[in-house]
Amino acid sequence: NISEYPELKRLSHHVLHNYAGSLLEASQESLQNSEGGNDPPYHYLEEAERLMEEEVVRVSSRENMITYVNNTILLCNILMCQRKFAEANQILTPCLQKAQRILGPSHVGTKHLLNLYAEICAHTK
Repeated sequence: NISEYPELKRLSHHVLHNYAGSLLEASQESLQNSEGGNDPPYHYLEEAERLMEEEVVRVSSRENMITYVNNTILLCNILMCQRKFAEANQILTPCLQKAQRILGPSHVGTKHLLNLYAEICAHTK
């Protein structure tokens, strides 16, 4: 049982984050390199979104704010790649508010969230 091994459980979060990030990168590369007849692998983004949605919900209720911020940033990037800006904003907003309260406005994680928020706003106006 993985819950009996906290270090293994912590590492599994990193593996999941890295896998979802790799799916996003592969999809972005495919979009850049796609030729007329080749459809980009949208299922990569769908899988990455599914994995990160579950992870963000799981981590958001815990104390590790940095993991929550990093997972939220990745999930928002996945959603934005799919042009799901409203969904990205819904996920980003509570994380940003919590980061500002816990980490403070000058923390690098909060700054990344603010930059992402500005990017989302630019697409939703």
